[in-house]
Amino acid sequence: MSKQDADIIGKALQQPASLAKRLPALPARGGIPSSTAKGNAAQPAITATGSGIDSPLTESSRTNYGTTYVTTSDGLFSIAFTAVKQLTMKDAANRTVIFNYQEPAA
Repeated sequence: MSKQDADIIGKALQQPASLAKRLPALPARGGIPSSTAKGNAAQPAITATGSGIDSPLTESSRTNYGTTYVTTSDGLFSIAFTAVKQLTMKDAANRTVIFNYQEPAA
């Protein structure tokens, strides 16, 4: 390797002067002073006036969308599935609970 080649490689490996500059140091600032606070949580009383769902839920019936076929990206396999359309359940108080599901995108 010639001296000229070594000089070219040496210059290429050096950092440019703009990268060697550093940001100016900031003056030190004080921390946040400690403080103490007190909070009083006033939660409203819970009333049992709603008509919620009593668990456990027991499935009584279901309806499905039509069969959907999904092919893998390589085209070798097709998977068939039927998505749930509506699920009807009974809760502990024998009330009917209906879950309606959106049809999945193809």
